[in-house]
Amino acid sequence: MAASRARLYLFFGLFVFALILFYPTGKVVTRTYREYTAYSNTGNRPNGVIFMLMPPSRVHQAQLALLNVENRFNRRLQYPYVLFMVEDEINQVSDEDKEKINWITQGRATFAAVPYESWNVPDFYDKSKVEESLHTIGFSLGYRAMCRFYSGLFWRHPALAQYDWLWRLDTDIEFHCDVPYDPIQRLIDANALVGFVQINPDADFVQPTLSGNVSQFLAQNAHLLPSHANHGFVWNGREGIEKALKGEAGNHEWSRMTFYNNFEISHKSVWENELYKKFFDFLDRAGGFFYERWSDAPIHAFGLAMSLRKEQILQFTDLGYQHQGWAYECPKLDRCTCKYDEEPARGFYDNAPA
Repeated sequence: MAASRARLYLFFGLFVFALILFYPTGKVVTRTYREYTAYSNTGNRPNGVIFMLMPPSRVHQAQLALLNVENRFNRRLQYPYVLFMVEDEINQVSDEDKEKINWITQGRATFAAVPYESWNVPDFYDKSKVEESLHTIGFSLGYRAMCRFYSGLFWRHPALAQYDWLWRLDTDIEFHCDVPYDPIQRLIDANALVGFVQINPDADFVQPTLSGNVSQFLAQNAHLLPSHANHGFVWNGREGIEKALKGEAGNHEWSRMTFYNNFEISHKSVWENELYKKFFDFLDRAGGFFYERWSDAPIHAFGLAMSLRKEQILQFTDLGYQHQGWAYECPKLDRCTCKYDEEPARGFYDNAPA
């Protein structure tokens, strides 16, 4: 009797083992794992960095974002992080929070201070006009400083000097899909210089003179504009483009289309070129970053539309990327945990003239 029971237990054990070994779900798991490891870092990873601006009030939010990024793709890709904070703000982050960030990122995150001269209102601004606009337009000095920093100062910071590819993320973001490839490498393979996720119209009441100033810059610097520029993305139709190039365009001609650059992968060369540097310096002297509330998103859109070809900008549509509580497009993929929406995403081609 005891021998029969032992044989029965042995048979049952072998049966369970066979189920585990040969059941289809096991094959799916193995195949998925192999697909992911096929993209693993082999030592030839692009020279890139993920960076974000992290105010002391958003340290916990940043930790959640970093954990999401690590879990979705970067624990495999191993890109380093640079966490920007305004000068002296780093001292407001507790050792416990620094240790958590170090654990989440496996020691790949460094803090970098944004100097006051890159953050405060420049001396050439009329402070009374700045104060007035705070009451008429709204938005804090800190928010406006952030827009200015992301418009033309971030890529000049020494903490990013050693990197070719700059991947901006914000603290209030989430990826709803696993990413089984390297987005930077995908840009390289496509011969693209900029990658984005969403395009949406921006508000003009906070930047009533931005488009007019951009138009003036275009007219004054026609000799720097490449023939392949995609002006149709930011200006309405052929008539809008013609007026913009003559320095006569304003908000009526502006399409208001922008890349939401809270997700933006860019090759540093798009900001280092003479045209974009001159463009930012022109806008900075015009004063709209603090006299109004010029946003970095439309400024990037204007700058890239005047300098890059359509095919040099790539849209990612399979990330399930979300910023704050805003609407986003959920891909119809098994690796996504969001609800699929059939609404198509806008592209860099959308506003080009026929």
